[in-house]
Amino acid sequence: MTIHLPPDLESYIRDQVKIGLFASHDEAIAEAVRLLRRQQPGPSASKILTPEDVDRQLLARGLLSRLPDPAEDIDDEDDLPVPVEG
Repeated sequence: MTIHLPPDLESYIRDQVKIGLFASHDEAIAEAVRLLRRQQPGPSASKILTPEDVDRQLLARGLLSRLPDPAEDIDDEDDLPVPVEG
């Protein structure tokens, strides 16, 4: 496998190997991937996400600017169902 890194990251990896933190470039990259894997939630069939969980994840990833306010989610009389054919 060949990996192409931006120059700043490549320089950082070289520096980490040079100061002896890692024995090789491969070892440094492997550790980086291990850390990334630990941060990612693994697939879990037993964990069902609630809408609030999804909103929190979207907020954490920067895809929402703020969490929805439940007080603003009021069912009004004008919120009638829309008939859909099909």
